[in-house]
Amino acid sequence: MYSSFFGIEIAKRALFAQQGAQQNVSHNVANANTPGYSRQRPVMEATYMKPWSGMYTAAGAVQAGAGVRIADIIRIRDDFADMQYRNENSSFGQWSVQADILRQVEAIFNEPSDIGVSTVLIQFWQALEELSKNPEAIEIRETVKERAVTLAETINHVATKLTELLEDINFRISVKVDQVNTLARQIANLNAQIQQMEITGITASDLRDKRDVLLDELSKLVNINTYEDENGVFTVNVGGAILVKGNDYEVISFDGVDIKWQVYNTPVNITKGELKGLLDLRDGKVKTYLDSLKIFAKTFADEFNNIHKSGYDLDGNKVVEDFFIYTDSLSGDILSINSNILKNVRLIAAAKDGSAVPGDNRNALELANLKYKKIPLLGGTLDEYYGSLIARLGIDSQEALRMTESQEFIVSQIEEQRKAVSSVSLDEEMARMVMFQHAYNAAARIVTAIDEMLDVIVNRMGITGR
Repeated sequence: MYSSFFGIEIAKRALFAQQGAQQNVSHNVANANTPGYSRQRPVMEATYMKPWSGMYTAAGAVQAGAGVRIADIIRIRDDFADMQYRNENSSFGQWSVQADILRQVEAIFNEPSDIGVSTVLIQFWQALEELSKNPEAIEIRETVKERAVTLAETINHVATKLTELLEDINFRISVKVDQVNTLARQIANLNAQIQQMEITGITASDLRDKRDVLLDELSKLVNINTYEDENGVFTVNVGGAILVKGNDYEVISFDGVDIKWQVYNTPVNITKGELKGLLDLRDGKVKTYLDSLKIFAKTFADEFNNIHKSGYDLDGNKVVEDFFIYTDSLSGDILSINSNILKNVRLIAAAKDGSAVPGDNRNALELANLKYKKIPLLGGTLDEYYGSLIARLGIDSQEALRMTESQEFIVSQIEEQRKAVSSVSLDEEMARMVMFQHAYNAAARIVTAIDEMLDVIVNRMGITGR
């Protein structure tokens, strides 16, 4: 038989369940603006009593209802949207870092402008043309020297800044590698906490949200894949190798050239993310711009020197020294002017015949016409080669900007989809609060009703003979 107080027990469980549901509503509302928070829902299930020998009717055993309980509190999350978001976020990280650095490269070249290499080079050609018109004028020779110095300094400035940018990229790679290791350690620690909590049968929703936030951050740095096995062990892969498994994680290191797994000493297969973008810039685009500038400077110096050394100075002496000196320096200064010419502009070879000075301008004219010479190594003239370098930079920068904007839009769209599923709706929470409040009040009324019934039985029945 049922206890007389069994109904109160059922009502009590209902009160506790609705109270717990109200607390869940409060938790959701409190975290409505918490980044990465997923709304949570209580899973209510009916409780029952196992039938015993006395609980039988003509139809068989009776299963008595025993009220309700909160079996679990789960979070509302779209795992597929998470996977899409992290995949696209990796691409966004890759292109955004490239767009940012390529804007810096454009600022370094500063083309078109009055102080860019192309403008300074034009001014140098103009000075040579003036020299061809008046080869004996010292003031014009001074102008040629100053224009040459300005050209060399401008090229050196660009080369130096590109070299510094490559060093900065290396530094940023080392910082990003440290961030990956930090995030891996934090994810492993959260895995341990989640396993410890969920072994009791409770879903660690808040800890899982924290882990998802870290995974979103990690996905912007490198390409990741995640999965959870049947035993609840959560794994993060990077390039097909395990970065995090359960509460264990591997460390990656940067030796100044390559990013490697510390334990295996093998390269990390990075295909997306900010690290991929930085590596592509360092080993590809920015290095290519610097190499192209060095080829331009060296070819320009060699071609100019070859013509210059075929002439005679203002005193009728055969020139034997180079005008420009090219040095493949790691510091960035790659072009300079012969110190003797800096001291004495009479050494500039404007004449083709030593006996025809000072009026001979044929070598100066040939130097000025170098501007129009097709150089096989460059695939065109010096101006065309430098122009193609700037055009390539512009195309790369526009592509990175376009891809960044495209990926940003895709990421924002997927993020909106995730929010539509996971974010807290205050209107919905208010409706649920009213629903649980009424359920709580109803359970309280049941307690009151049973109390009245018991009062009748205890205090009003069997009073005859008292």
